[in-house]
Amino acid sequence: MKLLHTLLFLLLGVTAFGQTKKTKIEIVFARTIKQINRSGEVVRLIGDVRMKHEGALMYCDSAHFFPVTNSMIAYSNVHINQGDTLHLYGDILDYNGNTKMADIRGNVKLVDPDLTLTTSALMFDRNSQVGYYTTGAEIIAKNETLRSIRGLYDGNTNLLRFKEKVELQTEDYIIYSDTMYHHSESEQTWFYGKTHITGNGGDIYCNKGYFNAISDYSWFVDSVFIYNDAQLIRGDSVFYNQQSDVGQVYDNVFLSDTVEGYSVTGTFARYTKKNSYAFVTGFPVYSIDVDGDSLHLAGDTLLTFREHDTTERFLKVYHNVRIYKSDFQGRCDSLFYSEIDSTFHLYHQPILWTGINQMTSDNIALKLRDGKMDSLFMTGNAFLLSETEEILYDQIKGKNMYGQFVDNELERIFVSGNGQTVYNAYDENEVLLGINRADCSDLEIKVKDNKIMRIIFLVKPDATLYPVEDIPEGEKRLKGFKPRFEERPSLSDIFQ
Repeated sequence: MKLLHTLLFLLLGVTAFGQTKKTKIEIVFARTIKQINRSGEVVRLIGDVRMKHEGALMYCDSAHFFPVTNSMIAYSNVHINQGDTLHLYGDILDYNGNTKMADIRGNVKLVDPDLTLTTSALMFDRNSQVGYYTTGAEIIAKNETLRSIRGLYDGNTNLLRFKEKVELQTEDYIIYSDTMYHHSESEQTWFYGKTHITGNGGDIYCNKGYFNAISDYSWFVDSVFIYNDAQLIRGDSVFYNQQSDVGQVYDNVFLSDTVEGYSVTGTFARYTKKNSYAFVTGFPVYSIDVDGDSLHLAGDTLLTFREHDTTERFLKVYHNVRIYKSDFQGRCDSLFYSEIDSTFHLYHQPILWTGINQMTSDNIALKLRDGKMDSLFMTGNAFLLSETEEILYDQIKGKNMYGQFVDNELERIFVSGNGQTVYNAYDENEVLLGINRADCSDLEIKVKDNKIMRIIFLVKPDATLYPVEDIPEGEKRLKGFKPRFEERPSLSDIFQ
Protein backbone atom coordinates (compact mmCIF):
# COMPACT_ATOMS: atom_id res chain seq x y z
CA MET A 1 0.00 0.00 0.00
CA LYS A 2 2.87 2.34 0.80
CA LEU A 3 4.42 1.63 -2.63
CA LEU A 4 1.10 2.37 -4.41
CA HIS A 5 0.75 5.62 -2.46
CA THR A 6 4.28 6.62 -3.44
CA LEU A 7 3.53 5.82 -7.10
CA LEU A 8 0.33 7.90 -7.12
CA PHE A 9 2.21 10.71 -5.36
CA LEU A 10 4.81 10.77 -8.12
CA LEU A 11 2.32 10.36 -10.97
CA LEU A 12 -0.24 12.92 -9.88
CA GLY A 13 2.13 15.39 -8.22
CA VAL A 14 0.12 15.69 -4.98
CA THR A 15 1.86 17.36 -2.09
CA ALA A 16 1.40 16.60 1.56
CA PHE A 17 -0.87 19.64 1.81
CA GLY A 18 -3.17 18.44 -1.01
CA GLN A 19 -1.93 21.14 -3.43
CA THR A 20 -1.18 20.43 -7.13
CA LYS A 21 2.14 21.71 -8.42
CA LYS A 22 1.59 23.68 -11.59
CA THR A 23 4.88 22.52 -13.10
CA LYS A 24 4.15 18.81 -12.79
CA ILE A 25 3.08 16.75 -15.79
CA GLU A 26 -0.21 15.00 -15.10
CA ILE A 27 -1.47 11.67 -16.41
CA VAL A 28 -5.04 12.09 -17.59
CA PHE A 29 -5.59 8.61 -19.03
CA ALA A 30 -3.74 5.50 -20.18
CA ARG A 31 -5.10 2.01 -20.75
CA THR A 32 -2.04 0.50 -19.08
CA ILE A 33 0.30 2.04 -16.49
CA LYS A 34 3.45 0.08 -15.63
CA GLN A 35 6.19 0.89 -13.18
CA ILE A 36 9.51 0.06 -14.88
CA ASN A 37 11.66 0.11 -11.72
CA ARG A 38 10.86 -0.16 -8.01
CA SER A 39 11.79 3.45 -7.26
CA GLY A 40 9.13 4.71 -9.66
CA GLU A 41 11.60 6.82 -11.66
CA VAL A 42 10.26 5.44 -14.97
CA VAL A 43 6.63 4.72 -15.73
CA ARG A 44 5.43 3.06 -18.92
CA LEU A 45 2.09 4.30 -20.34
CA ILE A 46 0.40 2.32 -23.10
CA GLY A 47 -2.78 2.79 -25.10
CA ASP A 48 -4.66 6.03 -25.80
CA VAL A 49 -2.30 7.99 -23.59
CA ARG A 50 -3.36 11.48 -22.54
CA MET A 51 -1.16 13.82 -20.49
CA LYS A 52 -1.68 17.39 -19.29
CA HIS A 53 0.71 20.18 -18.49
CA GLU A 54 0.33 23.92 -18.09
CA GLY A 55 -2.75 24.31 -20.30
CA ALA A 56 -1.67 21.78 -22.93
CA LEU A 57 -3.10 18.34 -23.59
CA MET A 58 -0.70 15.70 -24.96
CA TYR A 59 -1.83 12.57 -26.78
CA CYS A 60 0.13 9.54 -27.99
CA ASP A 61 -0.09 5.75 -28.34
CA SER A 62 2.51 5.10 -25.65
CA ALA A 63 5.02 6.96 -23.49
CA HIS A 64 7.79 6.72 -20.96
CA PHE A 65 7.10 9.09 -18.10
CA PHE A 66 9.85 10.23 -15.71
CA PRO A 67 8.13 11.70 -12.61
CA VAL A 68 11.36 12.62 -10.81
CA THR A 69 12.70 14.75 -13.68
CA ASN A 70 9.18 15.83 -14.68
CA SER A 71 9.71 14.74 -18.28
CA MET A 72 8.34 12.27 -20.77
CA ILE A 73 9.02 10.60 -24.11
CA ALA A 74 5.91 9.98 -26.20
CA TYR A 75 5.67 7.58 -29.15
CA SER A 76 3.44 7.31 -32.21
CA ASN A 77 0.52 9.60 -33.14
CA VAL A 78 1.87 12.32 -30.88
CA HIS A 79 -0.40 15.36 -30.58
CA ILE A 80 -0.06 18.46 -28.41
CA ASN A 81 -3.15 20.63 -28.18
CA GLN A 82 -2.46 24.00 -26.63
CA GLY A 83 -5.47 26.20 -25.93
CA ASP A 84 -7.33 24.82 -28.96
CA THR A 85 -5.31 27.27 -31.09
CA LEU A 86 -2.00 25.49 -31.57
CA HIS A 87 -1.67 21.83 -32.51
CA LEU A 88 1.63 20.01 -32.77
CA TYR A 89 1.92 16.50 -34.29
CA GLY A 90 4.77 14.03 -34.71
CA ASP A 91 6.09 10.50 -34.23
CA ILE A 92 8.24 11.01 -31.12
CA LEU A 93 8.10 13.70 -28.44
CA ASP A 94 10.75 14.40 -25.82
CA TYR A 95 9.15 16.86 -23.38
CA ASN A 96 10.57 18.47 -20.24
CA GLY A 97 7.95 19.86 -17.86
CA ASN A 98 10.44 22.00 -15.96
CA THR A 99 11.73 23.89 -19.01
CA LYS A 100 8.55 23.36 -21.08
CA MET A 101 10.76 22.43 -24.04
CA ALA A 102 9.30 20.00 -26.59
CA ASP A 103 11.62 18.14 -28.96
CA ILE A 104 9.34 16.49 -31.52
CA ARG A 105 10.58 14.35 -34.41
CA GLY A 106 9.28 12.40 -37.37
CA ASN A 107 6.49 13.72 -39.64
CA VAL A 108 6.21 16.87 -37.56
CA LYS A 109 3.29 19.18 -38.22
CA LEU A 110 2.49 22.43 -36.39
CA VAL A 111 -0.93 23.95 -37.02
CA ASP A 112 -2.27 27.31 -35.84
CA PRO A 113 -5.15 29.43 -37.23
CA ASP A 114 -2.85 31.13 -39.76
CA LEU A 115 -0.49 28.41 -40.98
CA THR A 116 0.59 24.78 -41.14
CA LEU A 117 4.27 23.89 -40.70
CA THR A 118 5.66 20.47 -41.64
CA THR A 119 9.20 19.28 -40.97
CA SER A 120 11.16 16.27 -39.79
CA ALA A 121 12.21 17.72 -36.42
CA LEU A 122 11.13 20.72 -34.35
CA MET A 123 12.17 22.22 -31.03
CA PHE A 124 9.30 24.10 -29.43
CA ASP A 125 9.57 26.31 -26.34
CA ARG A 126 6.14 26.59 -24.69
CA ASN A 127 7.37 29.46 -22.51
CA SER A 128 8.02 31.79 -25.42
CA GLN A 129 5.79 29.97 -27.93
CA VAL A 130 8.80 29.76 -30.24
CA GLY A 131 9.67 26.75 -32.36
CA TYR A 132 12.70 26.25 -34.58
CA TYR A 133 13.96 23.67 -37.04
CA THR A 134 17.28 22.96 -38.77
CA THR A 135 16.44 20.12 -41.15
CA GLY A 136 14.18 21.88 -43.64
CA ALA A 137 10.47 22.69 -43.48
CA GLU A 138 7.46 23.71 -45.54
CA ILE A 139 4.91 26.23 -44.29
CA ILE A 140 1.51 26.84 -45.87
CA ALA A 141 -0.07 30.13 -44.81
CA LYS A 142 -3.23 31.36 -46.56
CA ASN A 143 -2.26 31.53 -50.24
CA GLU A 144 1.46 31.24 -49.55
CA THR A 145 3.92 28.38 -49.33
CA LEU A 146 7.28 28.87 -47.62
CA ARG A 147 10.32 26.59 -47.54
CA SER A 148 13.74 26.83 -45.93
CA ILE A 149 16.50 24.73 -44.37
CA ARG A 150 16.40 26.52 -41.02
CA GLY A 151 13.61 28.52 -39.48
CA LEU A 152 11.89 29.90 -36.43
CA TYR A 153 8.18 30.13 -35.60
CA ASP A 154 6.95 32.68 -33.04
CA GLY A 155 3.40 31.88 -31.94
CA ASN A 156 3.00 35.12 -29.99
CA THR A 157 3.77 37.45 -32.89
CA ASN A 158 2.96 35.15 -35.84
CA LEU A 159 6.45 36.00 -37.10
CA LEU A 160 8.40 33.42 -39.06
CA ARG A 161 12.15 33.62 -39.57
CA PHE A 162 13.89 31.64 -42.27
CA LYS A 163 17.51 30.92 -43.18
CA GLU A 164 19.23 29.03 -46.01
CA LYS A 165 17.57 28.35 -49.37
CA VAL A 166 14.46 30.29 -48.42
CA GLU A 167 11.54 30.16 -50.86
CA LEU A 168 8.20 31.96 -50.62
CA GLN A 169 5.69 30.97 -53.30
CA THR A 170 2.31 32.53 -54.12
CA GLU A 171 0.02 32.43 -57.13
CA ASP A 172 1.68 35.56 -58.52
CA TYR A 173 5.36 35.30 -57.63
CA ILE A 174 8.17 33.28 -56.00
CA ILE A 175 10.82 34.79 -53.70
CA TYR A 176 14.19 33.08 -53.30
CA SER A 177 16.40 34.49 -50.55
CA ASP A 178 19.11 33.70 -48.03
CA THR A 179 17.25 35.12 -45.03
CA MET A 180 13.59 36.06 -44.70
CA TYR A 181 11.15 37.24 -42.02
CA HIS A 182 7.46 36.67 -42.72
CA HIS A 183 4.41 37.76 -40.73
CA SER A 184 1.69 35.31 -41.66
CA GLU A 185 -1.30 37.28 -40.32
CA SER A 186 -0.47 40.60 -42.00
CA GLU A 187 1.23 38.92 -45.00
CA GLN A 188 4.32 41.09 -44.67
CA THR A 189 7.72 39.80 -45.76
CA TRP A 190 11.25 41.09 -45.13
CA PHE A 191 14.23 39.52 -46.94
CA TYR A 192 17.98 39.86 -46.56
CA GLY A 193 20.98 38.67 -48.53
CA LYS A 194 20.91 37.82 -52.23
CA THR A 195 17.24 37.72 -53.20
CA HIS A 196 15.49 36.82 -56.46
CA ILE A 197 11.78 37.46 -57.02
CA THR A 198 10.17 36.04 -60.14
CA GLY A 199 6.61 36.25 -61.42
CA ASN A 200 4.37 37.25 -64.29
CA GLY A 201 5.56 40.85 -63.97
CA GLY A 202 9.23 39.96 -64.42
CA ASP A 203 12.24 39.30 -62.20
CA ILE A 204 13.68 41.31 -59.31
CA TYR A 205 17.17 40.97 -57.82
CA CYS A 206 18.28 42.77 -54.64
CA ASN A 207 20.14 42.25 -51.37
CA LYS A 208 17.44 43.54 -49.05
CA GLY A 209 13.73 44.24 -49.35
CA TYR A 210 10.19 44.29 -48.02
CA PHE A 211 6.83 43.26 -49.47
CA ASN A 212 3.26 43.67 -48.20
CA ALA A 213 0.92 41.27 -50.00
CA ILE A 214 -2.23 43.02 -48.75
CA SER A 215 -1.34 46.58 -49.79
CA ASP A 216 0.86 45.44 -52.72
CA TYR A 217 3.57 47.80 -51.49
CA SER A 218 7.23 46.83 -51.73
CA TRP A 219 10.72 48.25 -51.46
CA PHE A 220 14.05 46.83 -52.52
CA VAL A 221 17.51 48.14 -51.68
CA ASP A 222 21.19 47.46 -52.40
CA SER A 223 21.96 46.82 -56.08
CA VAL A 224 18.38 46.41 -57.29
CA PHE A 225 17.69 44.97 -60.75
CA ILE A 226 14.13 44.64 -62.09
CA TYR A 227 13.57 42.91 -65.43
CA ASN A 228 10.17 43.23 -67.06
CA ASP A 229 9.96 41.64 -70.51
CA ALA A 230 12.40 43.80 -72.50
CA GLN A 231 12.62 46.48 -69.78
CA LEU A 232 15.24 46.87 -67.08
CA ILE A 233 15.05 49.06 -63.97
CA ARG A 234 18.16 49.42 -61.86
CA GLY A 235 18.95 51.54 -58.79
CA ASP A 236 20.29 51.54 -55.26
CA SER A 237 16.73 51.40 -53.92
CA VAL A 238 13.28 50.96 -55.46
CA PHE A 239 9.85 51.60 -53.92
CA TYR A 240 6.77 50.31 -55.75
CA ASN A 241 3.02 50.37 -55.07
CA GLN A 242 1.34 47.83 -57.33
CA GLN A 243 -2.18 49.13 -56.64
CA SER A 244 -1.36 52.66 -57.80
CA ASP A 245 1.26 51.43 -60.30
CA VAL A 246 3.76 54.02 -59.04
CA GLY A 247 7.42 53.27 -58.46
CA GLN A 248 10.33 55.38 -57.26
CA VAL A 249 14.00 54.64 -57.92
CA TYR A 250 16.83 56.32 -55.99
CA ASP A 251 20.53 56.71 -56.83
CA ASN A 252 22.38 55.15 -59.77
CA VAL A 253 19.11 55.00 -61.71
CA PHE A 254 19.11 53.10 -64.98
CA LEU A 255 15.94 52.44 -67.03
CA SER A 256 16.09 50.74 -70.42
CA ASP A 257 13.95 49.12 -73.09
CA THR A 258 15.88 46.79 -75.39
CA VAL A 259 13.02 46.49 -77.90
CA GLU A 260 12.71 50.25 -78.39
CA GLY A 261 16.46 50.71 -78.01
CA TYR A 262 16.62 53.46 -75.40
CA SER A 263 17.93 53.90 -71.86
CA VAL A 264 17.70 56.57 -69.15
CA THR A 265 20.10 57.28 -66.29
CA GLY A 266 19.80 59.68 -63.36
CA THR A 267 19.69 60.04 -59.59
CA PHE A 268 15.92 59.81 -59.04
CA ALA A 269 13.10 58.37 -61.16
CA ARG A 270 9.34 58.13 -60.67
CA TYR A 271 7.69 55.66 -63.03
CA THR A 272 4.52 53.77 -63.89
CA LYS A 273 4.39 50.63 -66.01
CA LYS A 274 0.98 51.23 -67.58
CA ASN A 275 1.98 54.13 -69.83
CA SER A 276 5.77 53.70 -69.60
CA TYR A 277 5.90 56.97 -67.65
CA ALA A 278 9.28 57.98 -66.22
CA PHE A 279 10.12 61.29 -64.55
CA VAL A 280 13.88 61.52 -63.97
CA THR A 281 16.02 64.13 -62.20
CA GLY A 282 19.59 64.34 -60.95
CA PHE A 283 21.65 64.68 -64.16
CA PRO A 284 19.29 62.55 -66.26
CA VAL A 285 20.51 61.22 -69.61
CA TYR A 286 18.34 59.69 -72.33
CA SER A 287 20.21 57.49 -74.82
CA ILE A 288 18.87 56.04 -78.05
CA ASP A 289 20.45 53.99 -80.81
CA VAL A 290 20.72 55.81 -84.16
CA ASP A 291 21.89 53.32 -86.79
CA GLY A 292 24.51 51.69 -84.57
CA ASP A 293 25.62 54.91 -82.87
CA SER A 294 24.33 56.32 -79.57
CA LEU A 295 22.53 59.65 -79.37
CA HIS A 296 22.60 61.04 -75.81
CA LEU A 297 20.29 63.75 -74.45
CA ALA A 298 20.99 65.32 -71.05
CA GLY A 299 19.26 68.05 -69.04
CA ASP A 300 18.06 69.04 -65.58
CA THR A 301 14.74 67.15 -65.82
CA LEU A 302 13.59 64.39 -68.15
CA LEU A 303 10.10 63.01 -68.80
CA THR A 304 9.17 60.13 -71.09
CA PHE A 305 5.70 58.58 -71.44
CA ARG A 306 2.99 57.13 -73.66
CA GLU A 307 -0.36 58.85 -74.05
CA HIS A 308 -3.87 57.30 -74.13
CA ASP A 309 -2.62 53.72 -74.53
CA THR A 310 -0.85 54.55 -77.79
CA THR A 311 2.26 52.73 -78.92
CA GLU A 312 4.13 55.96 -79.59
CA ARG A 313 6.44 57.35 -76.96
CA PHE A 314 7.05 60.99 -76.06
CA LEU A 315 10.11 62.62 -74.51
CA LYS A 316 10.57 66.00 -72.83
CA VAL A 317 13.87 67.38 -71.52
CA TYR A 318 13.92 70.67 -69.63
CA HIS A 319 16.65 73.25 -69.05
CA ASN A 320 20.34 73.10 -69.89
CA VAL A 321 19.79 70.46 -72.56
CA ARG A 322 22.92 68.90 -74.06
CA ILE A 323 22.97 66.63 -77.12
CA TYR A 324 25.83 64.33 -78.03
CA LYS A 325 26.45 61.94 -80.91
CA SER A 326 29.91 61.04 -82.16
CA ASP A 327 29.43 63.27 -85.24
CA PHE A 328 26.68 65.56 -83.97
CA GLN A 329 26.29 67.77 -80.86
CA GLY A 330 23.86 70.40 -79.66
CA ARG A 331 22.44 72.59 -76.89
CA CYS A 332 19.09 74.23 -76.11
CA ASP A 333 16.91 75.10 -73.13
CA SER A 334 14.17 72.51 -73.75
CA LEU A 335 13.54 69.59 -76.08
CA PHE A 336 10.51 67.56 -77.17
CA TYR A 337 10.49 64.26 -79.06
CA SER A 338 7.54 62.31 -80.46
CA GLU A 339 7.60 58.86 -82.00
CA ILE A 340 4.56 59.90 -84.06
CA ASP A 341 6.80 61.87 -86.43
CA SER A 342 10.19 60.71 -85.04
CA THR A 343 11.27 64.34 -84.64
CA PHE A 344 13.32 66.12 -81.97
CA HIS A 345 12.18 69.72 -81.44
CA LEU A 346 14.74 72.10 -79.87
CA TYR A 347 13.52 75.34 -78.27
CA HIS A 348 15.01 78.55 -76.81
CA GLN A 349 18.36 79.42 -78.40
CA PRO A 350 19.01 76.00 -79.93
CA ILE A 351 22.40 75.31 -81.46
CA LEU A 352 23.86 72.32 -83.32
CA TRP A 353 27.40 71.40 -84.31
CA THR A 354 28.35 68.89 -86.97
CA GLY A 355 31.96 68.62 -88.07
CA ILE A 356 33.30 72.18 -88.43
CA ASN A 357 29.80 73.64 -88.76
CA GLN A 358 27.70 75.53 -86.24
CA MET A 359 23.95 75.97 -86.85
CA THR A 360 21.56 78.24 -84.97
CA SER A 361 17.98 79.48 -85.41
CA ASP A 362 14.92 80.39 -83.36
CA ASN A 363 13.72 76.78 -83.51
CA ILE A 364 15.37 73.58 -84.73
CA ALA A 365 13.75 70.22 -85.57
CA LEU A 366 15.74 67.05 -86.27
CA LYS A 367 13.83 64.19 -87.90
CA LEU A 368 14.74 60.51 -87.81
CA ARG A 369 13.67 57.86 -90.31
CA ASP A 370 14.16 54.13 -89.78
CA GLY A 371 16.58 54.83 -86.95
CA LYS A 372 18.73 57.24 -88.98
CA MET A 373 18.99 61.02 -89.10
CA ASP A 374 16.86 62.11 -92.06
CA SER A 375 16.35 65.87 -92.15
CA LEU A 376 16.96 69.11 -90.29
CA PHE A 377 14.60 72.12 -90.08
CA MET A 378 15.84 75.53 -88.87
CA THR A 379 13.13 78.19 -88.74
CA GLY A 380 13.61 81.87 -87.95
CA ASN A 381 17.01 83.60 -88.17
CA ALA A 382 18.78 80.48 -89.43
CA PHE A 383 22.57 80.86 -89.35
CA LEU A 384 25.35 78.46 -90.38
CA LEU A 385 29.02 79.18 -89.89
CA SER A 386 32.03 76.96 -90.44
CA GLU A 387 35.50 77.04 -88.98
CA THR A 388 38.09 77.14 -91.76
CA GLU A 389 41.85 77.25 -91.98
CA GLU A 390 41.62 80.78 -93.29
CA ILE A 391 41.26 84.04 -91.41
CA LEU A 392 37.45 84.15 -91.74
CA TYR A 393 34.57 81.78 -91.03
CA ASP A 394 32.34 80.65 -93.86
CA GLN A 395 28.90 82.09 -93.08
CA ILE A 396 25.42 81.44 -94.46
CA LYS A 397 22.32 83.16 -93.20
CA GLY A 398 18.64 83.01 -94.14
CA LYS A 399 15.11 83.11 -92.88
CA ASN A 400 14.80 79.29 -92.84
CA MET A 401 17.09 76.36 -93.63
CA TYR A 402 16.32 72.76 -94.51
CA GLY A 403 19.02 70.09 -94.33
CA GLN A 404 19.11 66.53 -95.68
CA PHE A 405 21.13 63.62 -94.27
CA VAL A 406 22.46 60.60 -96.16
CA ASP A 407 23.80 57.72 -94.05
CA ASN A 408 23.59 59.96 -90.95
CA GLU A 409 25.82 62.64 -92.56
CA LEU A 410 24.60 66.10 -93.57
CA GLU A 411 24.74 66.20 -97.39
CA ARG A 412 22.90 69.36 -98.44
CA ILE A 413 21.22 72.45 -97.01
CA PHE A 414 18.56 74.62 -98.64
CA VAL A 415 18.23 78.28 -97.61
CA SER A 416 14.79 79.81 -98.07
CA GLY A 417 14.35 83.58 -97.87
CA ASN A 418 16.81 86.45 -97.33
CA GLY A 419 19.87 84.33 -98.10
CA GLN A 420 23.27 85.91 -97.36
CA THR A 421 26.73 84.38 -97.57
CA VAL A 422 30.31 85.14 -96.67
CA TYR A 423 32.72 82.41 -97.72
CA ASN A 424 36.31 81.89 -98.74
CA ALA A 425 36.79 81.60 -102.52
CA TYR A 426 39.53 79.45 -104.07
CA ASP A 427 40.87 78.90 -107.57
CA GLU A 428 41.22 75.51 -109.26
CA ASN A 429 44.51 74.95 -107.43
CA GLU A 430 42.93 75.50 -103.98
CA VAL A 431 44.64 78.86 -103.68
CA LEU A 432 42.67 81.43 -101.70
CA LEU A 433 41.43 84.21 -103.97
CA GLY A 434 39.53 86.21 -101.39
CA ILE A 435 36.16 86.49 -99.75
CA ASN A 436 32.92 86.16 -101.70
CA ARG A 437 30.11 88.23 -100.24
CA ALA A 438 26.74 87.43 -101.83
CA ASP A 439 23.05 88.02 -101.22
CA CYS A 440 20.53 85.62 -102.74
CA SER A 441 17.03 84.80 -101.51
CA ASP A 442 17.35 81.02 -102.03
CA LEU A 443 20.50 78.88 -101.84
CA GLU A 444 21.57 75.25 -101.99
CA ILE A 445 24.67 74.18 -100.07
CA LYS A 446 26.54 70.97 -100.87
CA VAL A 447 28.23 69.37 -97.88
CA LYS A 448 30.76 66.52 -97.78
CA ASP A 449 32.54 65.18 -94.72
CA ASN A 450 30.78 67.94 -92.75
CA LYS A 451 32.48 70.64 -94.89
CA ILE A 452 30.83 73.12 -97.26
CA MET A 453 31.95 72.06 -100.72
CA ARG A 454 29.76 74.22 -102.95
CA ILE A 455 27.13 76.98 -102.76
CA ILE A 456 24.51 77.11 -105.53
CA PHE A 457 22.52 80.34 -105.96
CA LEU A 458 19.04 79.36 -107.06
CA VAL A 459 18.25 82.89 -108.25
CA LYS A 460 20.60 85.57 -109.52
CA PRO A 461 22.78 86.76 -106.63
CA ASP A 462 24.18 90.13 -105.78
CA ALA A 463 27.78 89.07 -105.24
CA THR A 464 31.18 90.71 -104.76
CA LEU A 465 34.60 89.02 -104.55
CA TYR A 466 36.99 90.88 -102.28
CA PRO A 467 40.73 90.17 -102.37
CA VAL A 468 42.06 89.07 -99.02
CA GLU A 469 43.88 92.33 -98.42
CA ASP A 470 40.91 94.51 -99.43
CA ILE A 471 38.01 93.04 -97.46
CA PRO A 472 35.89 95.81 -95.95
CA GLU A 473 35.51 95.40 -92.21
CA GLY A 474 31.72 95.53 -92.45
CA GLU A 475 31.62 92.66 -94.93
CA LYS A 476 33.59 90.15 -92.85
CA ARG A 477 30.68 89.11 -90.61
CA LEU A 478 26.99 88.74 -91.18
CA LYS A 479 24.54 90.07 -88.61
CA GLY A 480 24.06 87.49 -85.86
CA PHE A 481 27.60 86.12 -86.24
CA LYS A 482 28.61 84.49 -82.94
CA PRO A 483 30.95 81.47 -82.83
CA ARG A 484 30.11 79.24 -79.85
CA PHE A 485 32.33 76.24 -80.47
CA GLU A 486 33.67 76.41 -76.91
CA GLU A 487 30.16 75.46 -75.72
CA ARG A 488 30.17 72.26 -77.76
CA PRO A 489 29.42 69.39 -75.33
CA SER A 490 31.68 66.38 -75.04
CA LEU A 491 30.68 62.92 -73.88
CA SER A 492 31.94 63.74 -70.39
CA ASP A 493 29.65 66.82 -70.35
CA ILE A 494 26.69 64.47 -70.88
CA PHE A 495 27.55 62.00 -68.09
CA GLN A 496 28.59 64.43 -65.35
